[in-house]
Amino acid sequence: QTKLAGLRLSVNRPGGRVLSGKRGLVVQPRMASFDRPAGGASRGIPVPADLKSSVVDGTASSNNGGSVSVSGEVLTNSVLGPAAIYEKASDMGAYKASLPWWKIMLLGAIAGCYVALGGALLLTVGPNCPGLAQSNPGLQKYIMGAIGFPYALLAILTCGAELFTGNTALVTTAVYEGKATIKQLLKSWSCSYFGNMIGCALGIALFYNTGLMPQFTNGAESLALYKTAAPLKATFMKAIAANWFVCLAVWQSIAAQSFGGKFIACLGPVSAFVCVGLEHCIANMFFVPLGIIAGANVTMGQFLVNNLIPVTLGNIFAGTVLVATMYSLIYGSLGRKITQK
Repeated sequence: QTKLAGLRLSVNRPGGRVLSGKRGLVVQPRMASFDRPAGGASRGIPVPADLKSSVVDGTASSNNGGSVSVSGEVLTNSVLGPAAIYEKASDMGAYKASLPWWKIMLLGAIAGCYVALGGALLLTVGPNCPGLAQSNPGLQKYIMGAIGFPYALLAILTCGAELFTGNTALVTTAVYEGKATIKQLLKSWSCSYFGNMIGCALGIALFYNTGLMPQFTNGAESLALYKTAAPLKATFMKAIAANWFVCLAVWQSIAAQSFGGKFIACLGPVSAFVCVGLEHCIANMFFVPLGIIAGANVTMGQFLVNNLIPVTLGNIFAGTVLVATMYSLIYGSLGRKITQK
């Protein structure tokens, strides 16, 4: 099938079946016969409309005598361009900011549960490869990053949920473009943050009562000790880098127009931040308390002061400054203001 996605399109093409609608249109063209070079049965493959390169007054002529009239943007690529990503991100942020607080809390709890699901898989696989950790520590770290957490972000982005760290970029973008207010931003951030916390707590309760704690203990204890022992400056810097990765994954998933593309968009950045050993406040809401329950010599007070607070601040800095502000300067209202001056 050849898909043309725009605002309003009308097609008159002999030999093809047209399905039209206000938001998009699909042309189901004639089928042609294709013979494999090495032999085998003929296979039907779709032949898209062969449009001329020139478009006059919104009408493109077809070599087969048909015509396509276009009003609005036509999507011809499976990946959005940078400016279109920014525009779509601001629209997404505006939608998130407009949600009532209880929906944000509920969707935040769902996101926290997805984090717990992905975190449980991470703890089951990566930390339980001691032989690989000794013989090839780099590969073991990458396996730890690639298996588990990318699934969590993919589920959040495709199934519908509110992740605080992603909202630091998306809702800030909406504020810059005048599509949301500071009050709405604070509502979105606070409700998604505490919703994520509730979801992670539910995930901990779930897995604690599964009888599977022995397979989580090694990784959970190690992470709880590692994450609360680092100096505050290092923790803050690692938090900036972590959410830079996560927000780039969100940005790339906006660009991707297929499920496979969104998976790839999540896989690279999320694998990287886990593999490198960076700090993500929502992930830590699951890992550190679970490690404390598993027996790590860490208190909740140490977790809050040494990790959660500085990590949250670092994550906010990355989302608001390094992503939302930078791209607003390049593609949005901040840049236009500078240009006008």
